[in-house]
Amino acid sequence: MMFEEIKEPVTVVAVFSRSKVAPRLFTWRQRNYSISRVTASWSDYEGEARRLFFSVVTDGANLYELCFHTRSLQWNLLRIYHD
Repeated sequence: MMFEEIKEPVTVVAVFSRSKVAPRLFTWRQRNYSISRVTASWSDYEGEARRLFFSVVTDGANLYELCFHTRSLQWNLLRIYHD
């Protein structure tokens, strides 16, 4: 599987429940992508700031990697994986 580095800010609609975050939709380059499934999630720290990562599948065949910075509350699209 090949990937393309993006590293661009995106707008995300997500559900925040207790200690969980569930992204549902993101907007990138003026296009909406409905998230059908989160395939993986993990976290790490950048200094004292926690970052949450999500691999998500949309209606298409691509896999997208999103990152949520808990300190700045900023979402970024990091990579797109495709066959």
